[in-house]
Amino acid sequence: MAEIIEEFFSGYCKTHNESRMIACEYRVKDGYYSLESVDCDFTDCPHSAACTVVRQALEKEEEEP
Repeated sequence: MAEIIEEFFSGYCKTHNESRMIACEYRVKDGYYSLESVDCDFTDCPHSAACTVVRQALEKEEEEP
């Protein structure tokens, strides 16, 4: 059975021109984190390639639970 955990990350958002905090949900299964959802429009954001906030969230997938 997979476990769902929630993590928060903060940093500067170019789209909103301000500091932002995002909530992310990860599925923990077989010793890995899998990013399930992000509460910002990261996939449609014109600055997604340079987003330091979501980069933190994606780096979490490389950690061990």
